[in-house]
Amino acid sequence: MRKGLFLVVLAVSLWSAPGALAAGWCGGSAESAADRPDIVTGQQVHAVVAFPSDGVDTFPAEAARLADDIASISAWWQGQDPTRIPRFDQASIGGTTCADISFVRLPATGAAYAAGGASGGFQRVASDVSLSGLSSVYKKYVVYYAGPSVQANVCGTGSRDFNSGRTYAVIWLRECTDVPSDTVAAHELIHALGGLPTGDTAHPCPGDAGHPCDSESDILYPYASGGPLSSLILDVNHDDYYAHPDSDPWVDLQDSRWLHRLDLGQVALDVAFSGGPGTITSDVPGVACTAVCTTQWDQGSQLRLTAVPGATDRFIRWSGSCSGSTDCVLKLDQAAHATALFGPLRIPVSLSVTGKGRIACTPACGRSMLGGDPLSLRALPATGWRFSRWSGACKGTRPVCRPATTYSVAARAIFTKQR
Repeated sequence: MRKGLFLVVLAVSLWSAPGALAAGWCGGSAESAADRPDIVTGQQVHAVVAFPSDGVDTFPAEAARLADDIASISAWWQGQDPTRIPRFDQASIGGTTCADISFVRLPATGAAYAAGGASGGFQRVASDVSLSGLSSVYKKYVVYYAGPSVQANVCGTGSRDFNSGRTYAVIWLRECTDVPSDTVAAHELIHALGGLPTGDTAHPCPGDAGHPCDSESDILYPYASGGPLSSLILDVNHDDYYAHPDSDPWVDLQDSRWLHRLDLGQVALDVAFSGGPGTITSDVPGVACTAVCTTQWDQGSQLRLTAVPGATDRFIRWSGSCSGSTDCVLKLDQAAHATALFGPLRIPVSLSVTGKGRIACTPACGRSMLGGDPLSLRALPATGWRFSRWSGACKGTRPVCRPATTYSVAARAIFTKQR
């Protein structure tokens, strides 16, 4: 029996109702609009409960339902494909690790979101969730909207983009209440992961190429039967959007970077500091360290490390698996170790002579200078004296020396009398 419709615009829709599990959410009533610090590495799916400005706050109940649905979707997905599951964002809350679920109080009323129907309501909700700060290009967002129905028989709406994050899947909780919400969320998440771009399917529905129509058992079929998620299939016959033959020209969601690989090992990335305090972060969620830390990544993950010094220091260079003095790009095919070397912004300069003569600086230097800047020293003997050699930061018998300016410069020019 057809109970719910999946919509397509820049988006696609689905269904909703209580999840199958009953574990609840470890955060209880801990409402936070923030995306909590990441403890999961890699691109992630972040969960949100959103209310219109005039909506009643039922966050604890909706968060518990959403957490149960996340567990249900993960278990169902692994049953469909033992090698992968969606990588849901997690957080440490009260000493317990569980799904990271954000609370967003939207700026408009329920009537305002409903005025545009499913398509207009979706665009406005997604935009307002993004403006609340939940807009990382490395995350996709599953939004449980706990406001009035925006359109009859439309259970959810989702934007599609395979390559980038910041896509949204909105589940309209007050519509399609006889359809399991984990089923609705799974359908819309698949759209947010990139399926199906118009025309990129072997079995497009008439007038709706964003859904396959080869089987009513397909999770992306445009109408919901009302049955449990366990009764549905992730791409029937694997010929439309998931694990399809390589000869098919369209996107294969099995390759999504937002899926955690269960068939590959995890590799460790060790991060360390030398010479001073600082912070090392990664562009992809996972590394945000101010002290020695180790994170685990799916083998083959790619990320960029950035070293930021403390207020009185500067970043000098990388060592280990990273090199150079700019951001470090890593592909983690195996365990890696990166150390960031920091030094002071200003370093002391101490120049002295033995005998008679002087040392000229280029540029002019006093008792200190900016660390890392180039420095040239020239030994100039007095009349009747000759330059013999350097000691300290400079070596050798040539009169010009270009010492390292990493931490300090202490050089002595030794002059002897001419004979």
